[in-house]
Amino acid sequence: MKRLFFLVIIVIFLVYIAPIGFQYYQKGAEKEEKIHSVQNVENILDSQASDGESAEKTNNTAEKEENKQDTTETIAVSVNGTVKEMTLEQYAAGTVAAEIPASFPEEALKAQAVAARTFAMYKKSLGTDEKHPDAVVCDDYTHCAAFVDLDTQAKDLWGNKAKEWREKVEDAANATAGEIITYNGSPIVAVFHSASAQETESAVSVWGSDIPYLVAVESTGDDACPEYDASVTLGAEEFRQIMLAKYPDINLTGLPKTWFTDIESSEAGGVTACKIGGEQLKGTEVRELFKLNSTHFTISTTDTSITFHTQGYGHGVGMSQYGAKSMAENGSSYEEILLHYYTGTKVEKLGEK
Repeated sequence: MKRLFFLVIIVIFLVYIAPIGFQYYQKGAEKEEKIHSVQNVENILDSQASDGESAEKTNNTAEKEENKQDTTETIAVSVNGTVKEMTLEQYAAGTVAAEIPASFPEEALKAQAVAARTFAMYKKSLGTDEKHPDAVVCDDYTHCAAFVDLDTQAKDLWGNKAKEWREKVEDAANATAGEIITYNGSPIVAVFHSASAQETESAVSVWGSDIPYLVAVESTGDDACPEYDASVTLGAEEFRQIMLAKYPDINLTGLPKTWFTDIESSEAGGVTACKIGGEQLKGTEVRELFKLNSTHFTISTTDTSITFHTQGYGHGVGMSQYGAKSMAENGSSYEEILLHYYTGTKVEKLGEK
């Protein structure tokens, strides 16, 4: 009787209880495996699991806070004519947002953040600026650098990508917090442009100032810029009127092909000077007069028109943004990008000796 009782118990266990326990074990094992795989995915964007995302966000937050503590530098910025006090990292992020596409690789954005921060520190070292005496820098890109107030303008700038790209540019600023480019221990004139024509221009070729770290260097990938190849065509009479308004004594008789002589070029190929109707002009003056994308231009004429063909976009001095993009895509760090475009410089923290 006892033996029969134990047999019944064993059968019940095998038929009912054991399968339930096995299923419970399987579910637990699957859950543990899923959590394990989520915590080790290479790209956190591939996973929507809260455990994995929370771990990543915690690490990122700690890293950002640590970087933010690297500098307490603040500066006054003239934004739309109103002076605002902000941290150097807020300024760097706002300038990155305004000056370079947020879709660019992270290392290119970091390079831009360091360049923006450096330029601000350079301006600060010069003392009071007559255009904005109460501010170190302004948001006028023709005078200092463009700037976007991310608290109020991110949505207008980026639309539905505002949250994602704001975080991206702020990460670039915070990841490089307090870092500037120096030459002989001082912040440099960290100028930059959109795209060069295979080689950057030296400062002496464009502005007549011989600056040792702003010399011509090779630049690749610039032709990815949508404005890399461009042209401006003017009728002969329109051209004549523009020139006469600026140079009343200019001689623009005869056919247009006779108007252009003595064209001089820089090492990088940009036009440094030329004569138009016997009048000597700098390449930068020609660019400004006819709103050309760069000084890297050639001229073609017909009997009734003049066409300027340009390559590159911007003044061509310092860091090329599309060149930085190309370098980043090919594995270069932001430090390598900066040291390439600013010859003989160092990247160091503010206050380091």
